[in-house]
Amino acid sequence: MKKLFAIIAILFVTVTAVNAQTYSKAIGIEGGWQGTGLTFKQFTSGGNFMDYKINVDFWHPDTFAAIGSVTYDFNVPLGADFHFFYGLGVEAGFFSGKYREYNYTGNLMAGAFGNIGLEYDFATIPFALSVDWNPGVRLVVGHDLGFGFNFTGVCMGLKYTF
Repeated sequence: MKKLFAIIAILFVTVTAVNAQTYSKAIGIEGGWQGTGLTFKQFTSGGNFMDYKINVDFWHPDTFAAIGSVTYDFNVPLGADFHFFYGLGVEAGFFSGKYREYNYTGNLMAGAFGNIGLEYDFATIPFALSVDWNPGVRLVVGHDLGFGFNFTGVCMGLKYTF
């Protein structure tokens, strides 16, 4: 029981500790398996952050998607400029085009996902590099009703910090 209490206390301190940052906001680009887009990151008073993204994606040469998402992430410093983060997010968007023998036009989608990643913010220049993974679920409404799991959402980002 003492070990369980110690583990819970360590997790609580890790999650709720105020994490010093060298910046309070960042704007940048990201790209990866889920598309390419813009990202805006803003730290909250507790050292955690909100991340807002707009991505465009070409799943197939004849398919186009636009997806907006927001996550709330917990920030865990691993050193002066290196951070681990994890959180939860939601997304909404649409896609259109042709995939295999199906024609999709005006399909809407919504989903929920986790976010886990690493970030390095440079102390001497106002930039940060990040890599994150967004596994989640997605509901699609349109030509057919679909529900699927998404485990391929790995992306890298470059942000200007201020």
